[in-house]
Amino acid sequence: MAHERVKKPFYKRWWFWLLALIVIIALTQCGDDETTEPATETKTEDTTENNKDGEQEEATPEDTAEEEQQVEENNDTKIKAGTYKIGTDLPPGEYLVFADSTGYIESASDSTGELDSILFNDNLPSGAHSYVTLNEGEYFKLQGSHMFPVESAPSVVPEDGLYENGMYKVGQDIPAGEYKVILDSAVGMGYLEVAKDSRHQIDSIVTNENVQADMYITVTDGQYIKLQDVKIQK
Repeated sequence: MAHERVKKPFYKRWWFWLLALIVIIALTQCGDDETTEPATETKTEDTTENNKDGEQEEATPEDTAEEEQQVEENNDTKIKAGTYKIGTDLPPGEYLVFADSTGYIESASDSTGELDSILFNDNLPSGAHSYVTLNEGEYFKLQGSHMFPVESAPSVVPEDGLYENGMYKVGQDIPAGEYKVILDSAVGMGYLEVAKDSRHQIDSIVTNENVQADMYITVTDGQYIKLQDVKIQK
């Protein structure tokens, strides 16, 4: 009787285990790839977020550069202490004067130095400021101070809304309206003046007052209000 050849189960054949080993290796590599991809994506997201943060931090240097540029522009137009002939040394127009210490300003019709030549003059306490309008042919004396043409002058609007020693243009530096004037003087007297222009002439004055107690004042657009040893709150 012939013996029948018994076939081995497929799982006992050598090619089956070789094929199984190849499949296992392939699955392992796929699993590694799938595991690695999210990590790569996370790293990219982190990098993007870092870039965003970097962009936000770069805004500060840009702002600083703009501020420095503004300071440089102001310095270019800054006029130091001295005597100037208007129309020769400086163009006619309006200027804003800042007192570095106790300042003195004077505009004269000629260079003789005589009292009759003085068109206007004023003493400025340290830290105060004043607008002046200068005409062709005048001689302007600037002591203990510096000034700018109004179009390039620094702002005199107080950040805290408290207006103290200085001259302010209504509608530009301070809104029109009614204000309470508060006496702020060690000697018990301050000075308040409202003018229609910055020529510092008698006929320019709309009203003025030697302030000995708190009071109220109403100002309109285009006027100038001068404060000395008094203050007003916006």
